Amino acid sequence: MMRKLLFVVLNLIGLNVLFGAEPTIAPSNLAVGTIQCNKAVISWTSGNGGWRLVVVKEAAAVSATPTDGTSYTAFANFMAGDDIGSGNFACWNNINNNFTLTGLKPNTTYYVAVFEHDGAAIPNYLTSSYATTSFKTQNLILDFDFNYTDSCDKTNLVTFTNKSSATFSGISYTWLFQDATSGTGTNVTHTYNKGGNFLVTIIASPALGCTDNYTTTKAVFIIPRPVSKPIEKNNKLSQCLIGNQFKFADNTTLANIPRCAYTRTWYFTPSDSATIPSPTKTFDNAGVYQIQYKAETYYDNVRTGCTDTASLWVRVIPDPSSGIYINDSIQCFATNSFVFDNKYPGLSSFFWDLGDGTTSANKSISHKYTAAGNYPIIHEAQSPEGCKSRDTIMVYVKGNNNATFTGVPAVVCENGPPILLNPTLSGGVFSASSGSFNGTTYSPGKAGNHFIKYLIKDSFCPDSLITPIKISALPKFSLGKDTVVCDGSTADLIVVAPGTMVWEDGSSANPRTIAVAGTYWAEVNNNGCKWRDTIFIKEGLTPQVTLPNDTLICKGSLLQLTASWPGATTTWSNGTVGNTIYVASSGTYTVNVTNACGTATDQVVVTLADGFCDVFIPDAFTPNFDGRNDTFEIIGRGITPTLFHIYNRWGEKIFDNADAQSFKWPGFYKGDLCPEGFYTFIYRYEQKVGDRVRRNTINGNIYLMR
Repeated sequence: MMRKLLFVVLNLIGLNVLFGAEPTIAPSNLAVGTIQCNKAVISWTSGNGGWRLVVVKEAAAVSATPTDGTSYTAFANFMAGDDIGSGNFACWNNINNNFTLTGLKPNTTYYVAVFEHDGAAIPNYLTSSYATTSFKTQNLILDFDFNYTDSCDKTNLVTFTNKSSATFSGISYTWLFQDATSGTGTNVTHTYNKGGNFLVTIIASPALGCTDNYTTTKAVFIIPRPVSKPIEKNNKLSQCLIGNQFKFADNTTLANIPRCAYTRTWYFTPSDSATIPSPTKTFDNAGVYQIQYKAETYYDNVRTGCTDTASLWVRVIPDPSSGIYINDSIQCFATNSFVFDNKYPGLSSFFWDLGDGTTSANKSISHKYTAAGNYPIIHEAQSPEGCKSRDTIMVYVKGNNNATFTGVPAVVCENGPPILLNPTLSGGVFSASSGSFNGTTYSPGKAGNHFIKYLIKDSFCPDSLITPIKISALPKFSLGKDTVVCDGSTADLIVVAPGTMVWEDGSSANPRTIAVAGTYWAEVNNNGCKWRDTIFIKEGLTPQVTLPNDTLICKGSLLQLTASWPGATTTWSNGTVGNTIYVASSGTYTVNVTNACGTATDQVVVTLADGFCDVFIPDAFTPNFDGRNDTFEIIGRGITPTLFHIYNRWGEKIFDNADAQSFKWPGFYKGDLCPEGFYTFIYRYEQKVGDRVRRNTINGNIYLMR
């Protein structure tokens, strides 16, 4: 029994030596810091063991614990250490309380368990209590897109849109455009200056262990532009006008990009072009010409709009003789002085033949011709470029014009009769400082010292002549307005003007007394310039006027008033101008009769009486056939009846003058004598006074007695 007990005790002592003591305090404060895409820092507070075993599992909690007596190989790179079972990997087995876990996947959750053990060769683990935690790694996915509308090199603008996503911030982006340039920024734009396919890369910093770059698999395709280079094959950019022929060639280049080619167009003038590689061109006129060249890239035989232009300047040298200058090709013989020159710069030789036997090898020459006529000028010249030419032009030496004229008289009177002038050479134009011309006929104007000019208008040899002319003033005077000598008086006529005066009767008395009516004129002659004036003299009497005495007129009547005198004007106080007025109302009427000899005045007072006193209307009549008052009749002075109607007391018309053909009513109606009583009448009449007619209507009652 003692032997067995001793064996057990010895066994227990042996185990303690192999296993050591199991820790009693587990790790605490397990934390994960500085988490990146592929690593994280794990730390904790140690328990009372000597060492710690850290077990990590992906996507699920640690599902196994270490076995006492088993020593596990651990590596900080996930999955490199021992698998305790079902993906539980030993990642750390050490005395320290922190380490960096590596080899992780981005955007993945990991579970951590820390076990305390004694650190012996045959470890004794505390598995009843241990620290656990979990964490998720960072994630970064790089992506972008791009777009552009212009795909030609140099003018394109590609917009890159960043579509990356990350679980952390503070990322800076660098773009590699694969054209040896780069850019920075979240979203960027870029212009490619050459054509080709470009795979663009985006780089993120920091990436926190995630993949830090992404290169698109879709290339940015930029269409190359041609590099235009038109040339003249023989480098003859300056040629003489005669025989010029420019030979052009196309040295344009295009980047060697599959499926790209180009076409070209040569523009010589706005209406002349060519598309072949090596055209030729001849110009008809001298000058400097800009040859426009345009090349365009085609992709898969389709126009792209990616063009490049260039220009080439060529010079067509004018014919050296075309620079001829003549100061005036048409000149008058008397003053001709020709200057011949060639204005073309830099010529090397000259020759002139002036058409009259004169020649010269000078650049310019002055010459005067000794006779009128046409002369051919022959000129030859050569330029330093070797261009030669010959031209012939004509000059004209024109005969002189003659602007003399005759016909100006010694004496010209103001506003006198027309004068015909005679020019030596017709076709000119007359003008004058006073008066007017109709062709060659001159009508003198106002007096004074003036001139007449005759101008022969000629573009080359005009001529003119100015002749002074003195226009004498007319001896103007006036005998005055036509007048009247009144009541046997006389009038004196006086003429005041220089010169010799004579009257219509041949006399020359001045003044002259006139007592008899008639037409008289006087004429004055002053050195051939005459003036005449005429006056008409009448004889007259001072007017007289007499109106009737003050008078009375009846109601409805007119009074004619007349006042007149031969050759006089009659004016009435009511504003009427004329010999006669008609008065129908009361008032004082005044008349003035006026002529050249004076005015006569008179007046009349007119009173208007009540009632129609021009007619007699009876009150009653007795149609009893006794010969007295048998009919009803209205009687007046100087009146003409126009209507007479009789009405009974019921308003019935019982008499009408138109039916009865009479203005007398016998008292009967329809053959029967009317009853005694009052009857109403309407009576209208006209009264003529002078050339006036006055119309009146009278209403009243008549009593019929039986």
